[in-house]
Amino acid sequence: MTLTTILPTLRASIPDPLAANRWPDHTRATLTDLVVDGLSMNHLVQLAGTPAIYPSRTPGLGVVTLVVLGARRTGDRCRELTVDLHLETVRPRWPELRLMGRVSTARVEKTVIHDAANADCSAVLLPADIEVADVLIVPCEMSLDLWAPESVSSDQHDLLTRA
Repeated sequence: MTLTTILPTLRASIPDPLAANRWPDHTRATLTDLVVDGLSMNHLVQLAGTPAIYPSRTPGLGVVTLVVLGARRTGDRCRELTVDLHLETVRPRWPELRLMGRVSTARVEKTVIHDAANADCSAVLLPADIEVADVLIVPCEMSLDLWAPESVSSDQHDLLTRA
């Protein structure tokens, strides 16, 4: 449990910590964004929409950005979220799922994640105020045939990191 879990108002001044061994190398958190390989994931979402799979420069690892399609309360401090992801090509590291694009100072609560096919993916702790249209990000393992450094050319990477 982290300080930002115990005192959620701290998230307005410091980002939730990352488990560095669960994210691609060269990943850092800001208050509202994640930067992977020097690329803002908020900027990636603006350019590519969601879901967006970014195969990082760390072989076999990447990140997936998702948008919340449905949110509902299922009990006391329990929720369900449906996200726009089909899980055929990646294996998300669900405990690292996090909100991006805005700061939340709401307490965390158990949240069951469903993919677009309505399959249960995982139960995680997320802020209680996540709603439809919020953007989430999760690190994932991906097969090496999906991961390819040339999938994002150096010209594309330069364009993305300039903005």
